Amino acid sequence: MAGRNAGVGRALALLVASGAAIVGLVLLVICYSGIGIATLSTSKDDPDPCVQAYAAGTDDASVRYTVVPPQAICTWDVAGQPTEVVVASASPALFAAGATLAVGGVLVCVGLLVAPRLRASRRQGQA
Repeated sequence: MAGRNAGVGRALALLVASGAAIVGLVLLVICYSGIGIATLSTSKDDPDPCVQAYAAGTDDASVRYTVVPPQAICTWDVAGQPTEVVVASASPALFAAGATLAVGGVLVCVGLLVAPRLRASRRQGQA
């Protein structure tokens, strides 16, 4: 009977951990897609010269995206000096929560799936 309870507990832990990982991935998708949407909408309405130059398609302006922290940065040449402006960025709290849930959930799932196999192989090696 103890083995059956351990199996149910392990299944429940896998369910919770995989759910946390999925929620974390959804939060990260919201962060990154929000940056893309904000960049597109900003290019129409922002009075910043870098964003206006990028929207006009000039070669002096470019937009790059960073993964951590998630943000869009417009780079523009002003008299030979590159100038950077953050066009859009994700909420640091939302990004941290998403990354923590996604990575933590995956690690717990992997641990729950791999640990019993490691124990079984050690027992076989000792026998």
